Amino acid sequence: MTTVDKLLHHFGLSALPFERAVPPEGLLHHASFAEALERLRFAVDTRGPALLVAPPGTGKSIVLNTLCASLPASDLRVIATALSSCGPFGLVGQLAVRYGTPVRRTTAQTAAALLAELDGSAKTELLILDEAHRLPDASLEELRLLSQLDFDRRAPFVLLLAGQPVLRERLQQPDFEALWQRLVVRTSLAPLTDRESAEYLDRRPRAVGARAMLFRPGAGDLLFQHSRGVMRRLNHLATSALLAAARASRKHVDAADVQAAVFDDEHA
Repeated sequence: MTTVDKLLHHFGLSALPFERAVPPEGLLHHASFAEALERLRFAVDTRGPALLVAPPGTGKSIVLNTLCASLPASDLRVIATALSSCGPFGLVGQLAVRYGTPVRRTTAQTAAALLAELDGSAKTELLILDEAHRLPDASLEELRLLSQLDFDRRAPFVLLLAGQPVLRERLQQPDFEALWQRLVVRTSLAPLTDRESAEYLDRRPRAVGARAMLFRPGAGDLLFQHSRGVMRRLNHLATSALLAAARASRKHVDAADVQAAVFDDEHA
């Protein structure tokens, strides 16, 4: 029996509760998540360029995955990519290759051909540029060029930029003011509140078979304190606390288990 199997058996779970893959019933639509998702759906419906900003570990990927899963696949084509380095063809050239459009001699010609290709599509084209805070200035300049060529008439595709807060700061610089102004939707994610954290710690285990609350209130308070509501860190500490509780033959997690998890994390 592996360590994971022993942990699942001890707590009566069918899967680890705090992994990246989230079963639908375990997804917490907290206030920040729900607002961001609603605004991004509005962007898709209106074909408006959008920006999603989220600090690391707050659930950006979950929002993007939930958005894509909620949209009608028959009417939509999604290309999601994280192009932090665009090579000799630049961002527009890389996008042209992904859409099957031949790269032309100049960036402007390639951009025009790409937009013509997308404009003729029978589906709504959704382009998600994740980790966009890592894009070089030259790539943001190419996005500005794309937005100026055809977005004032009818957006040939839905552009969704997603990244860390520094992306918003960069887009507000004078060089990218035109692109910033064209973003119809600007939304962000925030860490969980203390109440949301408590609900999260209850919901995720129940989604994989827990029949009772595994985390005592004192344990939940400590987890929120040390994670500051950042889900990635909350997931890590909660899993470590479950392991500590199982080693102590407890069927619930108390404050001592969280303290053990924090100690292990800080001294790893």
